[in-house]
Amino acid sequence: MDSNQMNATGDGQSRNSIKEGMSAFAETAKDKLASVAEPVKEKAVELAAEEKDVGANQMKIAARAVHGAASSLESEMPQIAGYIHDAGQRLEQMADQLRQGNVDELMGKLGDYARNQPAMIFGGAMLAGFALTRFVKCAPTAAQPMETQSQPSQPWTGPSSYSGPGGTA
Repeated sequence: MDSNQMNATGDGQSRNSIKEGMSAFAETAKDKLASVAEPVKEKAVELAAEEKDVGANQMKIAARAVHGAASSLESEMPQIAGYIHDAGQRLEQMADQLRQGNVDELMGKLGDYARNQPAMIFGGAMLAGFALTRFVKCAPTAAQPMETQSQPSQPWTGPSSYSGPGGTA
């Protein structure tokens, strides 16, 4: 065997050993990541289940409010009140389904809905974004002092001389 053939055989063996080493490293990293990710996933599922129950309770409260609004309309607009009661019943059904379903099923249903109704998901996301933006803009920040804190308070001096429209001063 000449030196070129021996060198080529040595290069092939070193490449194979590097591939095997990298493959073993990747497998070890994958196992470590899986062992770390599993408790995180379990905690996320636990928190999602708790929030799912809170959401179901809020939906039940909203359904009761819808039924109350429908009841107040029954004498004046019975047909519209019927539609509103139907909406309240749908909210109650959704709350029951939310409470009874597990998180994986709910995520699957949400994914199916998103595939079938992407415009609704996009619209809901936009609406949520607008609401969140509005909330953030209205919320006071810790860096901005409140007006009442920056101005000294004036004691009340009694009624003013202004008595309102049509009154005498």
